[in-house]
Amino acid sequence: MLVITILLSLFSPFSKDVYLDSFPAPRQEFWFWNQTDLPRNAATRNDPQTNYLTDFRQFQEAELSSQNLLNQPVSAIFTPFSNETDFYTKPFALEFLLLNHVNQPVGFQVSMDYSDSQSLQVGVFGREIQLEVTHDQKNQRESRPLKPWKSYWSHLIINYTGNEIQLFHQGEKIASLKSIDFGPDTELILKGFLENEPYMQLHDLIKQTARYGTSYTPKEAQSRFSYLQKHILTGKLYPDKFHFLAGPYLNHITTNSAQLVWETDQPATGMISFGEKLPLDQTIPIQENSTLIRNAVIENLKAGTTYYYQVSLSNTRGETFQTPVLTFQTVKHRPSPIMFGIISDTESRPHINNRVAQLMWDERPDFLIHLGDLTDGGKKENKFQWTMEYFQGVGPLTTRIPIATVPGNGDDDLYWYSQYHPQTGEKAYYRFDYGEASFWMLNSNLKNELQTGGSHYDWLKRELGESQAKWKFVVLHHAPYSSDEDDYGNTWAGPSTLGDPNLSNLVSLLEDQSVDMVFYGHLHTYMRTNPIYRGKVSSDNGIVYMQVGGAGGNLEDNAPTRTWFAAKNYRGHHYSTVQLVEDELEVRTYNLEGSLIDICALRK
Repeated sequence: MLVITILLSLFSPFSKDVYLDSFPAPRQEFWFWNQTDLPRNAATRNDPQTNYLTDFRQFQEAELSSQNLLNQPVSAIFTPFSNETDFYTKPFALEFLLLNHVNQPVGFQVSMDYSDSQSLQVGVFGREIQLEVTHDQKNQRESRPLKPWKSYWSHLIINYTGNEIQLFHQGEKIASLKSIDFGPDTELILKGFLENEPYMQLHDLIKQTARYGTSYTPKEAQSRFSYLQKHILTGKLYPDKFHFLAGPYLNHITTNSAQLVWETDQPATGMISFGEKLPLDQTIPIQENSTLIRNAVIENLKAGTTYYYQVSLSNTRGETFQTPVLTFQTVKHRPSPIMFGIISDTESRPHINNRVAQLMWDERPDFLIHLGDLTDGGKKENKFQWTMEYFQGVGPLTTRIPIATVPGNGDDDLYWYSQYHPQTGEKAYYRFDYGEASFWMLNSNLKNELQTGGSHYDWLKRELGESQAKWKFVVLHHAPYSSDEDDYGNTWAGPSTLGDPNLSNLVSLLEDQSVDMVFYGHLHTYMRTNPIYRGKVSSDNGIVYMQVGGAGGNLEDNAPTRTWFAAKNYRGHHYSTVQLVEDELEVRTYNLEGSLIDICALRK
């Protein structure tokens, strides 16, 4: 008999979004979500309504090398709007919604050439906006600072009233240039300036653009920005389309069960179909409920078996969508070999997250471990960091590969973290087993509870003491040992504690309990220690510590001199894999080109 448990989050739906009643709908509008996926037959996204910015790309080599307002190398050129004769001779408005969550300067430029000697250019680069009109070889230029909302969001309107270009930023008019007279054959192109951020595409910066057949008034511009602020706070990707905000993704797999989690923008009913082959021969109804984050545990499955599944949903208006047929595999019986992936600090770069996901997918790991800071600060008020960043990057991979997580300081209020990871418990520490390995997943934000006598410490001590697992792994976010340059003291000016001193009691406990390896992130570099026991390198009974913090956060650096425990340091985005075969363990770490940067082997 098949058993399914539906677990629900306490989250209220938002009302359907509408445009300003006093302002016409756009002639053309594009939202650039779900732009990345897994390759080839593993594609997970099949929404025919998705607009891809890459579809508008133009390959114009002469333009790529030409001068531009910002004097930056051009990464790519796009023409998102269809040509309409005389469109730009009348009042119009152009809208751009930007999400800039990287620390290297990037930008884009709107260029409109409306005669041989006349042009309009509006550019954004880093934290500066520039507006320039060229008329009969004379330039008018305005420059203003960019002041993002919620640190990362900017809303721009390029507004043409008939003879004046106005620039609105965050709903406020910040610049205007007069004596503008667009010609009937004016064409708009976008240029991207992304050289400072490898793997970034223009759709990672521009999340929405629209073109209106009339101009905004200052009041309407302010109202439009207020509307978009509310939209971003909901975490919705699209204002008027039934869609997934997250998932479905695999959150926990055992020998006989699989847990799915997903979130929609509005209440939905539907069906989970699954089976050992196609056509899918088993179905489970998803009952009506007002909650949006849903959780389904499918039980009574076979161990070590590949399953195919599909989620089909509909809303109260009768709109429907379904995922493609996806896959997962249940846990193999002992003592089968296993291989798992390790990533951490995905934070602010979905484009790096997805590059890691594609390389990881090529390895086909049994499961994935995330060492915390899934978001850069995805607290209760920052839901967008989950739905608009984290799930945009790793989502395609976790529809097929189960993921086990620990919270980082970026997720430490646990508000969204717990709803998206219901198996992690009230305080987000737990244990899971896979084959002959056991994993203790800690919440290192609870540093007081990880001291001797603390509840978290006592739980771990009891668990480790009772375990008969051949391989023991401890997973947390913060660093017991680190070669970082300045998180534990400025090593360019003085000494460092070389790791979090609040974790010293934890280190002693792990040594007493014969833990094999400890995985953590927090610092955005890679480091592997030699085996350590009682504060010294010891090949006989030491623990190997691995800091794998390079899946997307702003890169950091190491101390100017080599630490006594370091076996390998690396600065750059990266990921690791761990393979267990009987008494042998092998860890491999790769950069984003897929090149091996470190290898470590242990034997029982």
